[in-house]
Amino acid sequence: MEYIIGIDGGGSKTEVAFFQKDDLHETAKLSYGPGSNPRSVGYERSAERIAAIVADGMKEHQIMPGSVSAVGAGIAGAGRLQEQEELTRRLRSLFLKLDISENSKIGVFSDSEAALQGALPPGSSRGMLIISGTGSNAVAVEEGTFFKSGGWGHLFGDEGSGYEIGREVLRRVAKERDGRAASSLLSQIVLEETGVSRPEELIDYYYQAEDQKREIAALAKPVLRHEHLPEVQEILKETVHELALHIHSLHNKMMHEDRDTPVFTAGAIFAHSSFVKEEFKTYIESNHLGRIRKAYSSPSSGAAKLTERRGV
Repeated sequence: MEYIIGIDGGGSKTEVAFFQKDDLHETAKLSYGPGSNPRSVGYERSAERIAAIVADGMKEHQIMPGSVSAVGAGIAGAGRLQEQEELTRRLRSLFLKLDISENSKIGVFSDSEAALQGALPPGSSRGMLIISGTGSNAVAVEEGTFFKSGGWGHLFGDEGSGYEIGREVLRRVAKERDGRAASSLLSQIVLEETGVSRPEELIDYYYQAEDQKREIAALAKPVLRHEHLPEVQEILKETVHELALHIHSLHNKMMHEDRDTPVFTAGAIFAHSSFVKEEFKTYIESNHLGRIRKAYSSPSSGAAKLTERRGV
């Protein structure tokens, strides 16, 4: 049996999927581990984490290294060619130590490109994908041409992401403490989530965090559980606005306008917020920017397809 490994590496977790070569859509062979975004953890740790999950997965699912013909990885924080080449080099070296053949194809792609490829149904050549998770960005494909918006990282971008939601919540807590904003339940939500007793203690809690971006983005989850609150919806409306700007940007770059262009959503914010999901759908479809569709397959499947087609 010949296998192609598809990897979906995000800021918070990494999924490794083992596909039979003749079926890159469905798999029951999955393994998981910590996040592998090289911008957050560095290239060395990113590659080591991926290789460790692959090794554990092969052992768990009884897959022989010699049966692996290709490995494709869609990795957050690896959107530029030099980033992909650096991670590919490190992975190739580590995979050799796992006895995966040096002749196996290895491809590293952006997480968004892999996710879009997985989302598109067979035979489809046009579509868009918007991601709102720890970070945010959007991509589109039209007749083989790839377009993107965002992907600048949390210092320059990530608008409409879990990180941005968390940061806006912390700003609101600081304003409430100062008296620059009316009191709300947001302060209570944040204090309960972090386990500190006073807003001032949040300074050390976050500034001394080992992975500051992930810790701030993690605030989005408990906040989304209270998305019925007006103060939360105020923040989420801005989230939807920023995500919609990515779709406008992609439309401006593509060659043809099509109100029926499939638009796929991905990431924890869409998964955990019905408010964001419905507001975004309403905006996109009422403004004739596309049709929200369910993804055909997974990002790890997309990574496997891309490396089978383009990996070296």
